[in-house]
Amino acid sequence: MTDIEASVINTLCRCKQGENKKGEDGKAQPHMPGETDVEYFLCGEPPEEPLPPEEVPQLPSRPREGLITYSAEMDLPLTEPPMRSGEVWHLCQEDGKSFEKVILSIHSNGFSIRYPDDNHPAMSIAWSPFSLVQACRLHTIQADQSQPWLRLFKVSVFHHGITHFFATHGPSADTERARWVADVSRALRILTQSLFPSFQLAVFPLPGASWTSTRLLAGYMLLYDDQGVSLVYGELHAHCDNTAGFAAYEDDACKVQVVHLAIDTNTCVSERVGIDCSCFSLGDHHFSTRTCAEKMLWLRAISNVKVKLRHLAATPTPNELRFYRAAVREQINSLPPSPEAEAPSPQAALLPRRRATLSQLPRTGPVQALPLVSTAVSVTAKQPDSGGATPNTSPTTPNGTATGPNCYVSQPLPLLKEGGSDGNELPLPLELPRSTRVALGEVGGHQLAGFGAKAPSAASKAVARLNLNGGVGVSAASASSAGPPCQALVNSAS
Repeated sequence: MTDIEASVINTLCRCKQGENKKGEDGKAQPHMPGETDVEYFLCGEPPEEPLPPEEVPQLPSRPREGLITYSAEMDLPLTEPPMRSGEVWHLCQEDGKSFEKVILSIHSNGFSIRYPDDNHPAMSIAWSPFSLVQACRLHTIQADQSQPWLRLFKVSVFHHGITHFFATHGPSADTERARWVADVSRALRILTQSLFPSFQLAVFPLPGASWTSTRLLAGYMLLYDDQGVSLVYGELHAHCDNTAGFAAYEDDACKVQVVHLAIDTNTCVSERVGIDCSCFSLGDHHFSTRTCAEKMLWLRAISNVKVKLRHLAATPTPNELRFYRAAVREQINSLPPSPEAEAPSPQAALLPRRRATLSQLPRTGPVQALPLVSTAVSVTAKQPDSGGATPNTSPTTPNGTATGPNCYVSQPLPLLKEGGSDGNELPLPLELPRSTRVALGEVGGHQLAGFGAKAPSAASKAVARLNLNGGVGVSAASASSAGPPCQALVNSAS
């Protein structure tokens, strides 16, 4: 063997055994095929370390069910018995400046408000995964410090734009508020996790699915739509030139694509601030993950992709993708144990299923905002040839249109039809409900009206009322004194 041949062999192969054998001169001996087992790889790109068996990508084994959607109506019946009940003060929805004593009951799928005097009808509001609880304060720090006996918290079902403010009162107000906030947060987490199947976050492409070859992170999440919530399988892709991609499939088989987003430096990414809240927004779409820790992982991964786009990084090579996935996998391994690993048995979904048809795809935000397709990149989707059906090598939208992996832009998805003819299609509402964040120092009228107690008659009994400018007082509420909601003197805690 010539020196050149030996150099080539040593450059292109690595022996599985006998790597450290040395000759009489102390130099490593070249190994030839047939003498020992060898494996070849490109120069400068050594193979990855073997994956643990539980992390090797596997094809989905559970039967496909199609797109799973849940109803998230506010008037759904609440499960009994309640997790906790007790007296708190509720922001009066008649003037927005005083509190009335109520009995608040926390259920696993919602909460109810009952007035002790029975002059107001009870309220019952079912949770949505797109809800949060947060401690609040008065309109200024000085006002908050001047009334240490009053501590506020808010429960926001921002899926429907509804926010209720409550307060604890007395020398132990801080402790009681912390307990209420923790109990509401626990109830919301129970409901959210009941809608997820058992799964593990993935970073490797799906075998036989070439359109997942640039996958960085994938896992189930909930997608907000104007009719409820949908369970989708989200997938974040590495950047390609000046854009990256986020796809949502109906399940982990990644065959049918529900949502496709083009991510660039201007794509808005935000999170909802609340206690243990797992909701975040990407563009005009709103998602909820299984836990708050998973939300932070998704936000970090998306942020890292946007940083590369902002610095005009080149399209990653296969070797760079391996390093990216290794970094993401390290973060996944550092997450707390998955909820199903600690639960003794899987919990039934706490929201009812709703029937999904091809025309009832998830929608988020204004109708004109969907589908969100990048204007900077245009890709023609693969069309089936005249003699056959769409090839199985590309994912399809629910209407059968094939989409390819090129630069992450898909064909428009169908929206709900107006005036459906099959009886299953819902008409488009005149105005879609938007996810709203309560502004500092104010509560919109649409948040207090419609869900409050009706104004009692002039002959109603006196009710206990807590005024912000004084202590506990007693005042008689009458129909004539009931006016439109005013600006509430409450503020989100900083």
